[in-house]
Amino acid sequence: MTNLLPCPSCKSVDTCEITYEYPGDVEEYLKLVAEKKIHPGEGTRNKNSPTIYCNNCNNQWGNSNDKTDSFDFDQGFNLDEVYD
Repeated sequence: MTNLLPCPSCKSVDTCEITYEYPGDVEEYLKLVAEKKIHPGEGTRNKNSPTIYCNNCNNQWGNSNDKTDSFDFDQGFNLDEVYD
């Protein structure tokens, strides 16, 4: 979750994923936020929402179009394989 990419603004590698999903386990979610392993996203995720957060300078960048992973974690299968 951490150290995804260096920040394009300050070059720090202290980065984490921005999450927009509703947490299933609130205690675990709050623990990960406190440890700066994830950053809570603001509002609803759309294709232009930032996906990476810099814990050093608070820069946010990336978007859903940059992600190529289509794994459905709730179901446990790759959506590309199911819907081919």
